[in-house]
Amino acid sequence: MALGARSRYRNGGPAIKLGDEGNVEDIDARSVIAAIPLFAETLNSRQLDHLAAQCEPVFFPAGTFIMSEGDFGDAMFAVVDGEASVTLHDARGDEHGVASVKPGDIVGEMSLLTGMRRRATVVAKTDVAALEIPKPVLEEMFARAPDLIDRFGVVLAERQAVLDRVAADAASHKDFASRIRRFFGGR
Repeated sequence: MALGARSRYRNGGPAIKLGDEGNVEDIDARSVIAAIPLFAETLNSRQLDHLAAQCEPVFFPAGTFIMSEGDFGDAMFAVVDGEASVTLHDARGDEHGVASVKPGDIVGEMSLLTGMRRRATVVAKTDVAALEIPKPVLEEMFARAPDLIDRFGVVLAERQAVLDRVAADAASHKDFASRIRRFFGGR
């Protein structure tokens, strides 16, 4: 089921008429959703169809923010085409690369599913086409497929572990630098 062209704003960026950029109007939402193991292994065919019908195609030009650390999440995104970088800031404000997002990946699920502020910033490295999955759509899916909550729990735990490891590594590097400075007389 191809989604038709429509204008769509995301994160205060310019209005982009989907269909003017790449082949975004040709996104087959059902195929995209069915190729994501999280959904494919949990939802039946009818549920996949329903979820796909509720998704909105969105386009993020290279260099634009898909989401920003500290924001509240109202949607998650399934990347269809393009690449984005995921970064976070440590306690000192230094930025650290966490991951590279490619087609088939999902971003924004942690904040959306927990109500916490976004823990990372995601910026389009290249033009990115994605499917937006808003919170009300997920609420409905959870009512239809409660097993999806358990699957998301596993994914969130894995992602949280990665974020914690990046933050701990950054803290460890700074801790060692401080120790070296103290050892050599505060240089």
